[in-house]
Amino acid sequence: MLLTITAVSTEVEDFAIELLIESNATFLDLHNLIRQTCGWGNGKPATFYVCDDRWRRRKTIPEKSYEYDTMDEVELGDCLEDEGQRLQYLFDPDSSRGLLLEVTHITFSRHIDEPCCRRSHGTPPALELIKEEAPTGLSREELLAQLNAAAIADDDDDIEPTDDELFDIEELDLEGFDFNEGEG
Repeated sequence: MLLTITAVSTEVEDFAIELLIESNATFLDLHNLIRQTCGWGNGKPATFYVCDDRWRRRKTIPEKSYEYDTMDEVELGDCLEDEGQRLQYLFDPDSSRGLLLEVTHITFSRHIDEPCCRRSHGTPPALELIKEEAPTGLSREELLAQLNAAAIADDDDDIEPTDDELFDIEELDLEGFDFNEGEG
C-alpha cells in the first residue's frame, strides 16, 4: 500500500510537501524523509502524534523513549489505514514547533523502491529558532544593569499618599452591589 502524505507548516504559511512512502515503512523512515526533504540535519529528538480528525493527539510515537514504542518499531500501516488520517510531527519539542500531516491518498496496486518527495512548495521552517539579540546592541548584563538602575531610580520617585488621598471604607457607596449574607 502506497501512502501519499501531505505536510504543512504551522509557522510558514506557504510551505507544503507531498511525500510518497510505503505503508510497511516505519515512522523513522518518514522522519528521515521529512528531514531530508526540508534540508534539516539532525536536531532535537522528534515525535509523531497520531491525531483524530480534530487534531487531538491519540498516540505518541517518539524518536527515543523507554515508555512508548519508538519510530523505528512502528510501521506506518499500523496506524495509518484511511485517507484523511492526521499526524503531528514535532521537530522542536522545546518550542512546540512542528508540521501537520495528513494521508491524502492511498494507492493499493502501486509500489516504490524508496520513499520520496513528490512535490514541494515554499521554504521549510528553520530547524531551530534563531535567538534575537537585544535591539539596543547591549549585552544581556548591560541591559539588566540599566533596567535595575531604572527601577531603583523609579523607587526614589515614589511619593507616599497624603491623608486626603487615602481610601476611606466609610465613603464607599454599596448601593447597587448585590451581596448575600452568609454565602461564600
